[in-house]
Amino acid sequence: MAVNLHHLRYKIAAAAVLKAGVRRAARLPGARGAASALAERLQPAGEPTGSHRGIAATLLRQAVGRSPGGDAVAQDVVAGLLPAAAPEPAPDLPALRARADQAPSAGNLIAVAAALRRSYAADFEASAAAYEQALAANPRDLRAVEGVLVSGARSHYDWPRIWRAAATLKPSRGPLVAGAHLWEAVDPLFAREPEAETVGRAVQALDARAEDLPRLHQLLIETLAARLQLLGAFRAGARMRRMMAVDRVRELGGIPLESGLWLKHLLGALAHLEEDDRLARTAARPPVDRADPIVARQAAALQADAALWSGDPTPLRDHVAARAAELTLPGEERMRELVAGRRVAVVGPAAPDAAVGELIDSHDVVVRTNLRRPPGPEAAEEIGARTDIAYYAVIDVARTGEQIARLIEDGELRLAVTRPHALPFFGGELAGLPEGLRLARTEFGLYFRGAPMGVQRILYDLLQFSPAEISLFHADFYAGPEVTTAGYRDEAASFGPHSLANDPVVMHDLSFEFRFTRRLVRAGLVTPHGRAAEVLALDEEDYLARLETGPLAAGLPGCGPRRR
Repeated sequence: MAVNLHHLRYKIAAAAVLKAGVRRAARLPGARGAASALAERLQPAGEPTGSHRGIAATLLRQAVGRSPGGDAVAQDVVAGLLPAAAPEPAPDLPALRARADQAPSAGNLIAVAAALRRSYAADFEASAAAYEQALAANPRDLRAVEGVLVSGARSHYDWPRIWRAAATLKPSRGPLVAGAHLWEAVDPLFAREPEAETVGRAVQALDARAEDLPRLHQLLIETLAARLQLLGAFRAGARMRRMMAVDRVRELGGIPLESGLWLKHLLGALAHLEEDDRLARTAARPPVDRADPIVARQAAALQADAALWSGDPTPLRDHVAARAAELTLPGEERMRELVAGRRVAVVGPAAPDAAVGELIDSHDVVVRTNLRRPPGPEAAEEIGARTDIAYYAVIDVARTGEQIARLIEDGELRLAVTRPHALPFFGGELAGLPEGLRLARTEFGLYFRGAPMGVQRILYDLLQFSPAEISLFHADFYAGPEVTTAGYRDEAASFGPHSLANDPVVMHDLSFEFRFTRRLVRAGLVTPHGRAAEVLALDEEDYLARLETGPLAAGLPGCGPRRR
C-alpha cells in the first residue's frame, strides 16, 4: 500500500506543533474535557474514523493524551498489540453500508471499502467498487485513489479502469504536465495486454525523465511501479519505488512529525535507501512527541527494528520483554518453551530443491507456512515429516480455521501463529482465540510501503524468542523454477484477476524483502540452505534480473534479460 505524502511536509509539521500545544494546554483546568467534548462533536458515535471529521477527532483525542492501559487489547499499526481501555471488534459492515446508502459521502463509502478490504473479509472486488464510488463523490480524495489501485489490482485486475483513477494525479503544470511526451509512452502500459515493445518504450521514457519523476504524485509513481512489475519489469519497478523512498525522506526529514506512523514511514524510507547511519541516529532521537505513551511505544519498537536491521536482535528482545510485562498474550509462553535456545528449521513454500527432509527433522523445532495437512511419506524425504509451529495469513485463519484446529487436536501441530491484526476477527478479545492459536505481538516496522511477507514475518517473530539457530530451507523468494511448491497455493500460479500472486507486488516489496533477509544472513542470525543460500548470495540487481526470467514473469511482456 502506498501512503501519499505529496507536498504534506508543512502540514505534518504544523499538525505536530498543534498537537504538542494542545497537549500542553490540556494541563490547564477544564481544558482536557473541552478538547474531548470537541472531539465528540466532530465525530459522534458511528461516524467513520476514516472520514475527515473522524481524522480531526482522532488527532484531538491523541493530543489530550492516551493511555495504553486497560483490561482489553487493541492492535496498533506500529507498536503491535497493546493494553487498551476497550476491545477493537471487526467493523460492523451492515451498519457501515446502511450509513453509506443513507449518506453516500466519500468518507462513508471509504469506511465500507476499507472494511471489505480487511484480511478476514477480503472482498476486494466490492472494495474496489466502493472506492470508485468514493472517488466519484470526491475526486480529490487520495484515499479513494489508493484504494482503487490496491483493491483493483488484487481483484478485477482491470488496468484501464485502475489507470482512470490514478491518471487524475498527473501534474497540471511543470515538465511532466499531463500532455507531455512522457505520457504518450506511459499511457499504453495500462492497456489490458500491452506488447513487449510497449513496455520497453515506457521503461526507456521513464528512465530518460528519471530526474523529474520524483516530482510526480507518490500514488502515481506507485501505480507505475506496480504495473511495471506486474508486467515483469521488476528492475524498472524497483527504480520507481526507490524514487518514492527518496521523496519520502525529503518530505519527512528534518521536521517534527505528528505521529509514530509518520516516523515509521521516515525510518522505513531510510532503511529502503540503506542510509544506515542516519537511520540509527533518527531512531535514537525520533522527531515525535514521546509524551504520548502510545507514541513512546511506537518509537521504542522502531528503534529496536533499526537495531535488527543493522544485525543486532538484542534491543528487539528487550523491547518485547518490556511489552510482555505489560500484557500477557496467549501462546507466548508456549512459544518461548518451544523456541528459546533451540535449533529451528524454517521450511518455506518454494519447490523443493534437495532431499533434505532428514536434516530438517533433525532440528529441535520445525516451522512451516500455511500447513494444511501433514507432509506425506513421499514429500517427507524432501521437506521433512514433522511440524511443530505453523504460521498462517489472517485470510487463511478466517477460511480454514477448523482445519487448523483439527491439526492441533490431532497432535500434528503444537502451535499456530497468525498476524496481530487478526484480533478483530475474534471479536477483539483474547478470550476469543481458539486453543493453540497465538497472535504475534508485533511485526517488523521498517517498511515505508507494504508489509512483511511470510518468511520474513516468521524470521522476525522467531528472533524475538532467542533461538540457538535458525536454518532456512526451500525459500527462493520467487527466483526459483516455480512460484510455489505444487499444492501450496495453486490459485497463486501467475499474475492476473483475483490471483494471490499479485500480492507480492501490490502489498509487499520484493527487493526490500530480499535485502532484509540477506542482512539477517550476513549478521549470522539465519543460515540458508540450498536454493535459499544461492539466491541470497546474489546482489540485488541480479536478484531482480532473476525475477524477470522466473515463474512470476513467465510469458509477460516485461520479462527477459534485455532490460537494464
